[in-house]
Amino acid sequence: MGKQFTEKAIAAAKPKDKRYYLREGRGFALQILPTGAKAFVYLFELNKSKGYVLLGHYPDCSLANARIAYNEAYKLVKNGIDPREQKKALTEELRKKTEEIEATTNALIQYTFQSLLDDGIPEDFVPSTVEQLVAVYYVKYSKENHGLQTQRNFLYAAKSGIISPMGKKLITEIRRKDAIALIQDVASRAPGQSGNVLKAGRQIFEYALLREWVETQPFLQITKAVPKAIANVCDRVLDDIEVPQVWNAISKSPSSDSVKRALKMILVTAQRSGEVAQMHSEQINDRWWTIPAKVAKNGREHRVYLTDTALSLISGRKGHIFPSEKGSTGHIAVNTIAQAIYRGYSTDEFEKVVGVNKIKASKAPYFGMTPWSPHDLRRTARTNMPRVGVSDEHAEEILNHTKPGIIGVYNKYRYDNEKKAALLKWETLLIEILAAKQPE
Repeated sequence: MGKQFTEKAIAAAKPKDKRYYLREGRGFALQILPTGAKAFVYLFELNKSKGYVLLGHYPDCSLANARIAYNEAYKLVKNGIDPREQKKALTEELRKKTEEIEATTNALIQYTFQSLLDDGIPEDFVPSTVEQLVAVYYVKYSKENHGLQTQRNFLYAAKSGIISPMGKKLITEIRRKDAIALIQDVASRAPGQSGNVLKAGRQIFEYALLREWVETQPFLQITKAVPKAIANVCDRVLDDIEVPQVWNAISKSPSSDSVKRALKMILVTAQRSGEVAQMHSEQINDRWWTIPAKVAKNGREHRVYLTDTALSLISGRKGHIFPSEKGSTGHIAVNTIAQAIYRGYSTDEFEKVVGVNKIKASKAPYFGMTPWSPHDLRRTARTNMPRVGVSDEHAEEILNHTKPGIIGVYNKYRYDNEKKAALLKWETLLIEILAAKQPE
């Protein structure tokens, strides 16, 4: 066994005409070439065969690091493993990882959110980034299972709240702290939108988790960390005094005829704004209005009985019942219905932000009443149905709410007769409320 190596001894070793070795013992050696190049090596014998493995070039590899590499190689030989083979395996693993990184990098450049929407999702495509996951979820799941309005809501929340701040990040790297930071930021800027962004985040990562593209769901229980992200549960119901006030204010407002009739139709039929807005004469047959599955929020076709009041709001129109000259759809937009409540007046004394638009009015919004929305008209109709003997089961069917649990799996009855009777009862009560003398 030779002397233990020191930095001074290694630096002092001089080259000779031929390659030679300085040995410390147990195979740990320093190789010196005629050029003066030095390298630490491990000389070993395994299965009656001699060999050596390079530990590192001096001085790039220090003596301390060379000893660590030597001890690891020595243990392998003691266990009957050739360190050269392991080194080859590690090199191959590194090569594969490098190729995977290059492939991922190419995929990031080639597949963006917009390109996946424009060109389609390739067969067996596995998303790497958040924006790719959003695109795959939207095309492969939302478009096949959700109504048009739900699809639009998801896209708006995902594009503005998720793709913009974290679209280029790898889905496997998104952690709970990232989700919390994202929702906190949205909640600080736009509290009303934070719940929608949170919902979209949950949806895409739940989808990814079920397909084993990720191992965690970072958007779970975020509301405990960010209470502001809890969706505002509005329970506004118009009372018997407010209903006529709203009805008359709608009639007198400068909104378009389509918007006025649409707002009233929501109250009369208890249907959603988006479903009312797209109403078409082709969907109406013998006093029944069929809302297509692709339009319904829950993706389930829905039949609504049209009372005399509802028919009066339609007035025998053909084509879109609530037409609009703006936009490409031919009918009024959902936002147009909501914004009409704020812009019932035309001067600049009052300003309200609705979505991304600034709406100006000269008087208090909501026609001078406590704040209400188009959805509150639907809620008002639903709340009043029990007053005229409509059961919760039949009322929920009118609203096209999905039945919970096992009932929804086996009960496929659609209650047409019961819905007709319920809507006729609600019409009678609504007419009474509208005709009642108001307090002065």
